[in-house]
Amino acid sequence: MKIVIAGAGEVGFHLIEKLCREDHEIYVIDTNKEVLEKLKIDFEIQTDNESIINSKFLHKTHLEKTDLFMAITNSDETNMIACKTASEAGAKKTICRIRQIDLNSEKRQFSLKSLGIDWVINPVSLVAEELFNLVLTPNIVDSHEFVAGEITLTGYKMTHYSKILAHSIRQLDENYLGGKFHIGIIQRKDMSIIPDKNETIQQDDIVYFFYRTKYYQLLRKILGYDHLQSKSRQVFVNGGGHMGLRVAQRLERANQNVKLIEKDLARSYHICEKLQKTLVLNFDGTDLKQLIAEGIETADYFISVTENEQVNLTSCLLASQQGVERTICLVKQPELIPIIDQNTPITLGISPRTLTARHLIRFIQDTNIFTYFSLINSQIEILEVHVDETTPCLDQPLKKLDLPENVLIAVIHRENQFLVPSGDSVLSPDDTILIILHRLDRKKVMTFFKQQPSKSTIH
Repeated sequence: MKIVIAGAGEVGFHLIEKLCREDHEIYVIDTNKEVLEKLKIDFEIQTDNESIINSKFLHKTHLEKTDLFMAITNSDETNMIACKTASEAGAKKTICRIRQIDLNSEKRQFSLKSLGIDWVINPVSLVAEELFNLVLTPNIVDSHEFVAGEITLTGYKMTHYSKILAHSIRQLDENYLGGKFHIGIIQRKDMSIIPDKNETIQQDDIVYFFYRTKYYQLLRKILGYDHLQSKSRQVFVNGGGHMGLRVAQRLERANQNVKLIEKDLARSYHICEKLQKTLVLNFDGTDLKQLIAEGIETADYFISVTENEQVNLTSCLLASQQGVERTICLVKQPELIPIIDQNTPITLGISPRTLTARHLIRFIQDTNIFTYFSLINSQIEILEVHVDETTPCLDQPLKKLDLPENVLIAVIHRENQFLVPSGDSVLSPDDTILIILHRLDRKKVMTFFKQQPSKSTIH
């Protein structure tokens, strides 16, 4: 698959790093010569040091043979012009990164289509939605739906009040989960574990459960988290930029009590006009005296989303010191997230670069893969694969398949049934299976589920 990526900034670099591990022809355009040289050395890809809105240049990259064109520079206008030109030059599909333009109206969506833009990705919206969900569904770290919404995978962080701490998976299966839920993955510090029945749940583990979506509330009750969802929370948001404003708007519409901190006076007045119920506070979010004066100790959540990474870290540490149980810190460097999670009192680090790249890569997947999902800060993936009568591994017990080590067929969806397979299970035509694997094993694993290697496609 030929992919042209316009923009080798933070998101672009992270995306290229992931795509280069697969069999794609990648072409990168950017005006920063030093960045391109590093990409050529690190990944051995084709690059060109040009402006992406130069129409002559875009035509010389043979866009008529391009399967996917991604414009992901930091300029909305540049990205839109580039997608228009790429579409006219013959690129089959285009993705445009847009940060500051409201995309909610149907009229605007139609206008984007007329500009040759097939899909839009908005990092601000992605992060704001992630933060909103983290507040409204406490202790959920990650979640994804499979089989057209029938099955959900949810990662829960195990806090000190979780009811399943110190239980083995065998005990949980016998006494609590009852075949309705299946623990597929445990993230423990910097390890991703595909657990056996003897594995015991520990505090601070992130435990990933597969289950039929209709049992969501039952799972929260089993974990002891059901009482957290109904109450209105006190949320402090530090940073009144595009992201902070979007988070505050989402939270106040959900009847949460929000205080938004913004140190710039003019910006404070501007965001006051955009908000209905939120209290806007004009001071520096690292000013401990002001935080205490505003009742920081009463907060259920403290979220820092300023443009300054150091400010976000410092303010979250101050909030934790004052007794705020859940603090979320926006970071530009994804490498900081495991350090934050493991070595600081901050609850969670979140990276727009990681979220955006992970979302983008879902557009590029094998034709046999219906849905693709990757864990945050991990090489572990979950693939949704449909089985038909041509699948090579039919009529064989799963234990006889020569799958790579630590590859697990976690769930079989068969005629509206949720089945947790054993080694003796046999796949049938029309089954849909969910496979847990390491990213590097994907190519080998997929040979078991198709007769001939298929090309990647765009979904």
